[in-house]
Amino acid sequence: MSTLKEKLEDFEKQIKETTKQEDLQILFEKLAPAFLYGGFIQVREDYKVYIRTVEFYFHSEKPNGVHDPIVYHRNKRDVEGNVLMEVPYFPLLTLHAHASGFDITFENEKIEYRASALIRAYEVKDKNGKYLKWDKEKRMFLKTSDYWCNTQSTYLYDMLNGFALEKENNIIWVDYLRPHTISNKGKNRQNVFQSESEFVYKKIEGKRCERSWSFTRNEII
Repeated sequence: MSTLKEKLEDFEKQIKETTKQEDLQILFEKLAPAFLYGGFIQVREDYKVYIRTVEFYFHSEKPNGVHDPIVYHRNKRDVEGNVLMEVPYFPLLTLHAHASGFDITFENEKIEYRASALIRAYEVKDKNGKYLKWDKEKRMFLKTSDYWCNTQSTYLYDMLNGFALEKENNIIWVDYLRPHTISNKGKNRQNVFQSESEFVYKKIEGKRCERSWSFTRNEII
């Protein structure tokens, strides 16, 4: 069984100077099952987070590359267009917290691109196998015996924020292959619109981004 790290390293090997948007579509279709069926995020001994929907983001730092202006972690300018200093590249499999939730990143400094997988929907289980359901009013996860999928990516930030600061290995990816059917060919990313600019996210209301870089697992955990 190939690990998630090995899958991401293989992705790196296939990115070239001439990589186009249609090439990325094929690569993301191949990569999605590794996130959806290939393991889970272990939070100390307390929780397991299983990705139900993953959204991919890819932004080349080169002028002639594929540009994704909604990407947060990149050089030159942020999403709102503010000028940034040089932003160091994240090591492979970094968990990156931002305004939309959590990314698992796979950037590459040599080829000069930023790439990440946003955890858009997910199941959380405690060590006793209970599902955790986010309560908006109490701003906390509550236990339930019934199946529950959390579909708000920002809630995961409230759960995971702080764990990684205590000591190393509080949050780790665990490779664990589960049986699965063929994943779908991808859908539009949630709340992502076409942009007037390649480098600054100036969304065009009513025009959804047509990149089908969102993938959802059919099976439940």
